[in-house]
Amino acid sequence: MNFLFFNPKAKRWVALFTLLCWIVPFLGVISSSILAPVLAVNQPQQPNQGEPVPEAAADKTVAAGDHQTEVSAPAATETKHHQAGPVSVPPPPAQPKTVPEAAAASGGDSRDDGIDLHLLARVIYAEARGEPFEGQVAVGAVLINRVRNPKFPNDLWSVVFKKGEFCTVRDGQIWLEPDATAYRAARLAKAGWDPTNGALYFYNPSRTTSAWIWSRTVTARIGRHVFAV
Repeated sequence: MNFLFFNPKAKRWVALFTLLCWIVPFLGVISSSILAPVLAVNQPQQPNQGEPVPEAAADKTVAAGDHQTEVSAPAATETKHHQAGPVSVPPPPAQPKTVPEAAAASGGDSRDDGIDLHLLARVIYAEARGEPFEGQVAVGAVLINRVRNPKFPNDLWSVVFKKGEFCTVRDGQIWLEPDATAYRAARLAKAGWDPTNGALYFYNPSRTTSAWIWSRTVTARIGRHVFAV
C-alpha cells in the first residue's frame, strides 16, 4: 500500500484502470441507446397476428397463396352453368286457321241461329253432290243468306220446305243421307264462308225452266251452278 501512495507511476496506472472501468460500461450504454432506433427503423416490421394486414400486403398474399383458388373459381361457375341444363324454349304458336275452318272444326249443329246443320247438309247433298267442294259450300251459303234476309223465313226448315222452292224436296232427294263432304261444307257455310258473294239464288242453266231466274244479277259461277241475287 505504501508503494501505491508514494509511487507516482503506480498512481497513474490505478487512475487509468479506474477510468476504463467507468468509461467502457458508459460507452456501451450510449452505443446501445444510439443504435437501437436505427436498427428498429432498418429492420422490416412483421405484422402481429391480431393486427390487420395492409391492403397491398393482402393483395400479394392472395396472389401468392390463393392463386389456385382464383383460377379454379371461373371453372366452377362454368360447370354449374352447364349442369343447369338446357333452357326450355317454348314452342312457336300454332298458325291460326282461317275463320271458316276454325268455326267448322268446332262443330256447331245448334238451331239457335235458325240453321239446322243436319238439314243444311241434306240440302247440300241433294242439290250439289258431285259438284266441286267450293260449289257445295256455295249452295249452303245461299240457304244461310236466305235465312238472314228479311224477304225469306228466318229459319232453315221454313226456307227449304217453302212450296215450290227446291225440286229435290218434291222428288224426295232431300231425305238422302248426307256424306262427310256435305257435312263439312255445311259447317263451313254456317261458319261464314260464302263463295257466292251474298247470292240468294242458284240454278243449273242447262236444267232450269224458269225465265225469271235468268233476269237475276249473277254473282258467281262455280261448277255447273250459277249464283245470283
